[in-house]
Amino acid sequence: MSRAEQLAGVLSEGAVSVDDRDLAAHARDLSASALIRERSGQTPAAPEVVVRPADTDEVARLLAWADRERAPIVPFGGGSSVVRGISPGGAVVVDLSRMASVLELDEKSRLVRVQAGIRGDALQASLAENGWMLGHQPQSMALSTVGGWIATRAAGQLSLGFGAIEDVVTAFDVVLPGGRVLRGRVHPRRSTGPGLEHLLMGSEGALGIVTEAVIRIVPALQQRADASFTFKSMSAGVAACRAVAQSGTSPMLARLYDAEDTAIFWRRLDQPPAGPLLVTSARDAGTLDRVAALVAAAGGEPAAESLTSYWWEHRNDAAEDFLHAMAGGGILGANPAIETIEVSATWSNLRDLYHSLKEGLKGEADVVGCHLSHAYPEGACLYFTLASACGDDAAAGSRLDAWWEKAMATTLAAGGSISHHHGIGRTRARWIREELGDWYELLVALKRVIDPNGIMNPGVLGL
Repeated sequence: MSRAEQLAGVLSEGAVSVDDRDLAAHARDLSASALIRERSGQTPAAPEVVVRPADTDEVARLLAWADRERAPIVPFGGGSSVVRGISPGGAVVVDLSRMASVLELDEKSRLVRVQAGIRGDALQASLAENGWMLGHQPQSMALSTVGGWIATRAAGQLSLGFGAIEDVVTAFDVVLPGGRVLRGRVHPRRSTGPGLEHLLMGSEGALGIVTEAVIRIVPALQQRADASFTFKSMSAGVAACRAVAQSGTSPMLARLYDAEDTAIFWRRLDQPPAGPLLVTSARDAGTLDRVAALVAAAGGEPAAESLTSYWWEHRNDAAEDFLHAMAGGGILGANPAIETIEVSATWSNLRDLYHSLKEGLKGEADVVGCHLSHAYPEGACLYFTLASACGDDAAAGSRLDAWWEKAMATTLAAGGSISHHHGIGRTRARWIREELGDWYELLVALKRVIDPNGIMNPGVLGL
């Protein structure tokens, strides 16, 4: 009996698919390397079967069956990983799109309980009907899911004001290999031993499948105060971001674009600004005034407020632009290499990391842009965008490899972290052991205990 036939007896009617189009649609993620292979006519190895469970109980039955049968399992949320988080050849893909409901809105506690397969835009629309919003606002809002955010330890564009995913998720349910269900309990904080849920957060499907989550919400924006500033140097802009992050003023947004990244983001304006450029927003004018004073003290010169309004209107265009260009429809021609690589470092190391990466990558790419996208009291994330026109897809693939080699080696040498919010997947797997050091052995031990048969998303995190 085939796995599909076995699963038809385990799951509810209509949950199992072996349709060729369905298998093909789940055979890759949105990583640049996968898109280049597809563009060159290489067909990715398809999963053996796609299943769509309806609830936690069905996921539990599925993983109990998979553990008995030693069947590899690849969780699939929105399929928007850019680091080869999905490589499901011959596996059972667990598509959570049927598990996309808002289960409970607790307005008194400012919490919402949802199924993990709900997309960010759908959840945001549901909350808006009742005057609420998510503080977690990733660029992939229309593509990614709550389960994917937890699995990759994601950070949204407004993390400065509202925190990253680990700051807004208060509890979640997860199904472990073998079918055991761990139910999360909601508390404002507790001291009851280690924060065990954090062992699963960021595990990229290698330890289990998140099925439900409880997320903090905030009142929907009634007003927004915006400002923009230019700087004579990137160093001055970084100093301004550090001052803001360490001040406790908590604006929603402060993103600093270097000259090249400013040219990329605002390229469609009739008169694009010259960078470095800082865009910042707060929920009230008083907070913005305090931010503006800090920025001015660091050398920031006021620029048109409309530049920040433009950012809000077009902040998520990059995903569509990326897919269009990678399909050969942009100015880089039919065979472009385009990649984003986000890393992080403390303020003490950030300047050296920025300059060493910028200079090192300039010799490998036609375009190297960077923006400081997430700031904290102790440091920040540097988000690099790389692009080159290539003669053919083989050259494009080689260019990607060279970028990753340079970026990871340079980041580790500078004392930075090789990933801030995209995760490890398989693209970064070669370097995770070097970053984690002896802690990596703990990760290996956890995998061995929780998933002794190695069925969960084999290959991610280097496991």
